[in-house]
Amino acid sequence: MKYRFGLGCLLAAATLAAPAFAGGGYFSGHKGARAAGRGGAFTARADDVSAVTLNPAGLALLEGTTLQASNRFSYNAHFFTRAPTLDWGKAVGGVAPSVGFATVKNEVPWQALDPFIGAVTNLGLEDWAFALAIFAPPGIGRQQFPVDGGQRYMMVSREAIILSYSASAAYRPSETFALGATFSWIAVPKLDYQLVIDGMPSPRAANPVSSDLDMLATVSGSDTFTPNATLGAWFRPVSFLELGVSAQVIPARIETNSTLTLDPLSPGISDSDVRLLRNNVPANDVVLSLPLPLTARAGVRYRHLEGAREVFDVELDVVYETWSKVDKFTLNTNGLVANVVGNRVDIGSIEVDKAWQDTVSVHLGSDYSLVPDTFTLRGGLFYESAVAAPEYANVDFVSGQQLGGGLGFSLFAAGLEVALAYEFRQQLTNRIAEADARVYQEVPASPCQAPYTDPNLCHPAYLGQPSPAVNAGTYDAYSHMATLEVLYRF
Repeated sequence: MKYRFGLGCLLAAATLAAPAFAGGGYFSGHKGARAAGRGGAFTARADDVSAVTLNPAGLALLEGTTLQASNRFSYNAHFFTRAPTLDWGKAVGGVAPSVGFATVKNEVPWQALDPFIGAVTNLGLEDWAFALAIFAPPGIGRQQFPVDGGQRYMMVSREAIILSYSASAAYRPSETFALGATFSWIAVPKLDYQLVIDGMPSPRAANPVSSDLDMLATVSGSDTFTPNATLGAWFRPVSFLELGVSAQVIPARIETNSTLTLDPLSPGISDSDVRLLRNNVPANDVVLSLPLPLTARAGVRYRHLEGAREVFDVELDVVYETWSKVDKFTLNTNGLVANVVGNRVDIGSIEVDKAWQDTVSVHLGSDYSLVPDTFTLRGGLFYESAVAAPEYANVDFVSGQQLGGGLGFSLFAAGLEVALAYEFRQQLTNRIAEADARVYQEVPASPCQAPYTDPNLCHPAYLGQPSPAVNAGTYDAYSHMATLEVLYRF
């Protein structure tokens, strides 16, 4: 019997990261105050240590040694109002009443720790630059919704701790051209995810509102090493124009060694009624596999010069991310079997469709040197296309179209730069009707099998689908992000 756990969502957590800075499926915002203040338009400019991720060729433009440290503080609001649906648990004479749901929100919106630390130096070699950096890729590391909320069959909570360790080298063979490369080691010390599943074995008991066998499923794990690499190039054909391109070149996949636990929510069911076994021996280890997208960036920057001094610039960037690589998530249980109130369910290897699509984002930003060598203002705007079609909307990630912008400034004194940036990101309101919804309640013990049309094995109200759809409703999300950064050049 197929054990259709809803752990596709469990495979991804907000900041599961490659060095990418568009919104996409897992990321939110831009790393570094100077890039964030420009709305992410930094591919051609890329003249600080954050170039290790945006365009490593920009490292070759830096002279001497630069030390850089920053932290991003954010407030991440996410709201969901589930659409009214039929409550078959209260049906009378074969007629189920409609039930509504209260709006739920992310209960842990504040994120205080989102650091970047790095350094670049030429090691005494003319035309070369070498950099090391460690940072948490930009994203929302934690979300928490009520266990009894309308979203509970999609997600209850998730938390991820992600670190990227990067080493870079760049070479500038001429005044007008540079190349660079970054190798990244992505570590996931913690990845936890929770959602509610329905353990009812009877297909006639399918109910989109609640079940006497509802259980809180939790996956907890980590991944010590996922490699990635970024190549970049920079070109200045004339003094007032610069071009930058970069791309990730290694198809990457995060795989976490995790544990799976099931906690009954009904007071009539005890923990002993739910067991996980392998070869008749208690076991709970699973492997979660999550593909990451490839990313390509291109930027063109106009420099307004007065003599040799740059007064202001305007940069336009386009970022393309192959999120269609994330067509499904995989849970490999290596023969794990669940015993749910006496019902044996062979879990096997589970593949859950996500149906994400490639994204394009456009960024426009500018710096203006208001007081030469002392005070610089910056600002920018951006747009990002949706990573998921509306029918696959979920509370796990902000996946709709997004608009945003950034503002910032830098103060300079004797080799020291202090930069501050504010960035705002808004998802356009996403409304999904129940007839269009394609995220389904997880009913692991149900005998209903594809194509889900057997009225003897499937609930007659949901023929043609594996179980009730649970993602219909209205989604809204926004983030406020502030970054404080210090750079020292010598």
